[in-house]
Amino acid sequence: MPKVFVYLWLDIEDYVTKEADDPALIFITILKRHNVPVTCKLVAEEVRALAERGRQDVISAVSTCDVGYHSDTHSQHPMVWEYLANLDVRSGAKEFALREERGLKLMQSVFGRTPSCFGHPGVMWAPHVYPALRAMEIRMYLDETAILNLNDSPYWYCGVLNLNGAGKNLIYFDYSFEKPNGIESMKSKFNQIYTRLHKRKGGAISICLHPHTAVNQTVWDVVNFAGGRNRTKREYERPPPQPPEVTNRAYEDFEKFIEYISSFEDVQWITANDAVRIYKSPQLKTVERDKLKEITKHFVHSQDYMKLDENYLSPAGAFYIVTKCLAQFSETGAIPKRIRFKEPLGPLAAAHTNGGKTLQTTDLLTAAKIANKFVNVEGNIPASLNVGGYAILSPHDFLATACKLLDSMLAAKSVSDKIVLRKGKPPQVERLHLTKFKADCKWVVLPPNFSAPKIFEQACLQAWTLKPAVPNS
Repeated sequence: MPKVFVYLWLDIEDYVTKEADDPALIFITILKRHNVPVTCKLVAEEVRALAERGRQDVISAVSTCDVGYHSDTHSQHPMVWEYLANLDVRSGAKEFALREERGLKLMQSVFGRTPSCFGHPGVMWAPHVYPALRAMEIRMYLDETAILNLNDSPYWYCGVLNLNGAGKNLIYFDYSFEKPNGIESMKSKFNQIYTRLHKRKGGAISICLHPHTAVNQTVWDVVNFAGGRNRTKREYERPPPQPPEVTNRAYEDFEKFIEYISSFEDVQWITANDAVRIYKSPQLKTVERDKLKEITKHFVHSQDYMKLDENYLSPAGAFYIVTKCLAQFSETGAIPKRIRFKEPLGPLAAAHTNGGKTLQTTDLLTAAKIANKFVNVEGNIPASLNVGGYAILSPHDFLATACKLLDSMLAAKSVSDKIVLRKGKPPQVERLHLTKFKADCKWVVLPPNFSAPKIFEQACLQAWTLKPAVPNS
């Protein structure tokens, strides 16, 4: 029977409204009553506020759940996109780690463990976060963005597992309870998604709830931090409250919704911690020589990910394998029988190819050797490659050309002294959506006329690392 995974996540973030402390506790109590696991992503400032307000009961309830991290102060300025706007992925990761160090240490101290996951505040998904998460030992990204989508399914990006981009498989429970028949709409939506996934032999459904919506008619940070404005604690303003009957219905509808989902026999509730285990595909540690032809034939024509036995190989992984083979050939005159695998980050800047259409094979081999050394030292693909001093190749054109050369080597004993430049294309950029990014830049909490094209550019460059995440069989 196909397995449909359902991951429920609560974003516990409203540190402005003391009345918003209770909903998190009540929702968690309902889930405990029905034995349903949940991932609670907390803003560190909310943890501080709970402690100041003496709400150890809420902290204790959350500590029994899977605990994720939702940034230090969420919407206080400068926010994530504001301080990452002009940085590349490497420098941005350092900046993110520096600014989030205080919040992460608090989470570790209060809950006694490193958070299982991270999710961006508001709409602000950014590729810069991923290298920092790996350094922080946060193993996955759990949230939602429309900027990057891989078939509405889990994926790997920058070496981190993502439940982030469920798209058509996402349900927001927020504010559904404001309508008396809201629960029927929620059930109908779940049934439609479930039926579709069941027919295609399984999948994952994302359900998001911001507990504060049970008591607030509007979002707390829009009221207090809109337009790039900061407020002191004394200036915090409570959002308009929900009528008592709406708050009561929120709890009643939530319980009904949980009961309804749990009634499906092949539904499995999972947390972020569970996902790390479920979606941990076999690790590609080495690549045998007999797989090289399969790799080169794919990437000489395509720069999308490929299936390789039980694994998926990203373009970044292919770049490492091919440059490693050519580098070793340039030194020994032989293609290695086995390659130790490594998946680098994508390039940190965009580049275009300039130079002749025909390249010297020896120059290409030398460039591969230099590129492979660069990857091993820096951990990312170079932005461009100098071939013979007269041609500058973009990494995607280099990969296509290098695959053609390696493919020829594998098929023939002799190697031609020249090779024709093959044109590739930046890998998988069609999976990223500029219109969605521009729309998110208009989020009301950001400063007026906010623009950060470099963030989207960096996201596209890291599409080199994108590949599906599939559950273990």
